[in-house]
Amino acid sequence: MNKLCVIVIFSHASILGHVVALLLLAVLAAGSTVAIAQEAKAPAEQKADQKNDDAKPVVTYPRDVAVDGDSLLVVDLDLPGIWKIDGDKQTLYVKGTKFLRKPMNRPWCVVPHPEGGILVGDSATREVYAFPKASPDGKPLASDSGTPLTNGYIGIPMAIAVSLDGKTIYVGDAEKRAVFSLPIGGGKPELVARVNARGLSFDGEGYLWAVTPDAEAVYRIDTKNKKAEAIIKERPYQFPSGLTWAGDHGYVSDVYGKSIWKFTADGKTEKWYGGDGQDALGGPVGLAVTEDAVLVADPKKKQTLSIDRKSKKVTERMQP
Repeated sequence: MNKLCVIVIFSHASILGHVVALLLLAVLAAGSTVAIAQEAKAPAEQKADQKNDDAKPVVTYPRDVAVDGDSLLVVDLDLPGIWKIDGDKQTLYVKGTKFLRKPMNRPWCVVPHPEGGILVGDSATREVYAFPKASPDGKPLASDSGTPLTNGYIGIPMAIAVSLDGKTIYVGDAEKRAVFSLPIGGGKPELVARVNARGLSFDGEGYLWAVTPDAEAVYRIDTKNKKAEAIIKERPYQFPSGLTWAGDHGYVSDVYGKSIWKFTADGKTEKWYGGDGQDALGGPVGLAVTEDAVLVADPKKKQTLSIDRKSKKVTERMQP
């Protein structure tokens, strides 16, 4: 190789090195510009979130309902938060947050805590929280005032039930497609049954009933022996989502069918409300029951409805 070729090669290498260096500097500069822009934008976003938090809360997406004595507890998935209804009085029990991956950003289910307060399943933090009784000044509890019980073990807690003796929590995890149990005070959850539960409710004999969106719609779970039996195997419902037990039978909500079904322990099921002029439901999800009524959380209607168990008269329980 002659000297001229060597000079040309080194000249090209030098030019290429300068080009690469300039490209790297351009990329770094662009990254810095984006970072600066993001930093400048963050306070504005935080102010917007604070403005939303300071605004008067309105009912957005009622996802689940539970009975707590004479009161109703309603999960509002998109608000997010937990409402409490006492007669005609409606207050915000727990104030969720708009910040992603923070406690109570995506609450799905609620039940009363047997020792007072409430239990809430939140998918944003993969957790079940125990919240104390509402503050005496009437202000809602903060989203981070709950006690985490599973150390982030539960993925998507779609349903919660408490054992009849008040010592054990049962959770339907849609991510793991299974039902887990844990002590009322918290601890590592244990697998109970491979049932993809979207609604859970105990009957008077201590069996845990679960509804799934799968082909085998309703299961009865023997929690002591950790055995599950499919009771309604051929799903008559379009898309079941909630379940509650009442005496000697249960109720299932059908979201797409806009109806409530009644079923018995031997697997017989029939439509209880919906169709034939019974058109109050838009997309029923969570269910609860009192001696007189079936309670339905209906996000399509932005309402929690009370359906009289005898007359089928429907009453709206929430203020807008």
